[in-house]
Amino acid sequence: MAFTEAQIVEALTVGSNAAFTEGLALVMPKWDKIATKVPSIGSSEFYGWIEDLPAIELWGSTRQLKELASHGYTIKNETYEASIKIKREDLEDDLIGKYAIIAKSWGRNSAIFPDKYSFPLLAAGFTTLCFDGQNYFDTDHPLGDTGDTYSNVIGNPSTDTGEPWFVYDNTQILLPIIFQERRPLKLEFVGATSEYAFFNNMVAQGVDGRAGFGFSFPQMCVGSKAPLTEANYNAAKVLLASMKSTNGQPLGTEAKVLTVGTANTAAAKKLILTQLVNGGDTNIYYNDVEVVSSAFIK
Repeated sequence: MAFTEAQIVEALTVGSNAAFTEGLALVMPKWDKIATKVPSIGSSEFYGWIEDLPAIELWGSTRQLKELASHGYTIKNETYEASIKIKREDLEDDLIGKYAIIAKSWGRNSAIFPDKYSFPLLAAGFTTLCFDGQNYFDTDHPLGDTGDTYSNVIGNPSTDTGEPWFVYDNTQILLPIIFQERRPLKLEFVGATSEYAFFNNMVAQGVDGRAGFGFSFPQMCVGSKAPLTEANYNAAKVLLASMKSTNGQPLGTEAKVLTVGTANTAAAKKLILTQLVNGGDTNIYYNDVEVVSSAFIK
């Protein structure tokens, strides 16, 4: 029995949606290891509080109402998409099986979409500005208006050329990257009865969504392009633990996660995941932090 074009379109839509869902389940994204997802309701979001979250302190004679920083930080939402055109003849001839493969691929890519932008942004933090006008990883971040500065870099960011690695505290309210989601990626279909199909003799299928990516507090993360050695790792831990708020109080940041790229994965495993070293000595850093490796860090 020959199927009508409408039945074929319905089969294509249902099959593609199922394949898209299968693709979503193929991979385990890692963006939530380094990024905090923040909902968005506009074309961009202004983070006036990004300089310093008010700490809870002993009540004095009255409440100490803190004014949030005015310069803040704005993250713009961008639109992302992937789409294809499908000949109406393919629908008429019931040649739709190949499009399920594409939809499945889109599902997989949608799952790791935040990975694709979060990890490279963190790696670019040595040359990309954050809210205070400095590179996210820098040696002289201003500590509010106190006149003091602080560093969140191990080594020399202007001369070190190794693959970057990062130590941070994932128990803080914000992770190093802000993943701002305006509209999730979704699979959509323009059918055979549309105006587009009438004028182009084609239908269309694709995914699209809106999101933005930016940096949170520099105090939350220490980065380095120096070799991932025991000495440099320990220096990163000590530096992270020394971070303070603008009132001079310790933030209580501790190394909880070590994030690396492919080139540093072996060094990270040797440093953190090997129980015995040097022919039988106990590794004092064994399971010291969670190790996260991403191919998107270069």
